Amino acid sequence: MTAADELLAGLSTAGVDLVATLPDSWLAPILDAIEATPGIDLVRVAREEDGIGLCAGAWLGGRRALMLCQNAGLLVSVNALAALAHHHQIPVAIVAADRGGIEDGFFYQAYKGRVTCPVLDAIGTPWHRMDSPEGFRSLPALFRQAELHRRPVVMLATRVALLGDAR
Repeated sequence: MTAADELLAGLSTAGVDLVATLPDSWLAPILDAIEATPGIDLVRVAREEDGIGLCAGAWLGGRRALMLCQNAGLLVSVNALAALAHHHQIPVAIVAADRGGIEDGFFYQAYKGRVTCPVLDAIGTPWHRMDSPEGFRSLPALFRQAELHRRPVVMLATRVALLGDAR
């Protein structure tokens, strides 16, 4: 199965009906698949912190939402993660493209790869790494952890996990 197929299966199993996103080139094929799937509302936001707010509001309204972005989006969303989700104990599930590693050929992405995990650790946000498309099968567990701990939880997805190739 492709990464998009695995993601859609994981979303279905987890009961997700809304995905908030700020697109990234690594996410493009997945976003196209989500947009073509009935029963899942895809909402493109202008800033990732708006997506955090949207997912938090969806949870408060009884829906299951996923934030899908790149790790740079997590870095600019620290205030929303800390002041909204952590402070009010709202579970938010996030899958983020883990840019800046060995499989990323852009120098301006490198710092993101160096600082994402330390920043998540500093604000007390649990994170996990996904290295293959099959990792999307753990989306139900990601949601269970977020809901059990009543806090955001992040899955950092490599290029291989999202696109099926390392370059």
